[in-house]
Amino acid sequence: MGLVLEDWQDDDELAVWPENWLTVQVFLAMGTQWRVAVGMGGAFYSGMDYTALPVVERRLGIKAADRADIFLRLRIMESEARQRLNARQANG
Repeated sequence: MGLVLEDWQDDDELAVWPENWLTVQVFLAMGTQWRVAVGMGGAFYSGMDYTALPVVERRLGIKAADRADIFLRLRIMESEARQRLNARQANG
């Protein structure tokens, strides 16, 4: 996902609010589902391939009633991650 070891320190903690925990799990499980366009300007992350999302949700035991809310939260995480990934690509 574009992270390198130097992005984290041994004592870094990442707090996740309980209402976001399932979304974080889905986001991490979808980490290999990024669509990447490659052209003369380099690689560009366009977003996640949602075709894998139903499989991920079932594997993680996400209840059908929670899926719409998690999808909205996932899109927020995806948008932020896409901006950071593309900025990292642009900066080399």
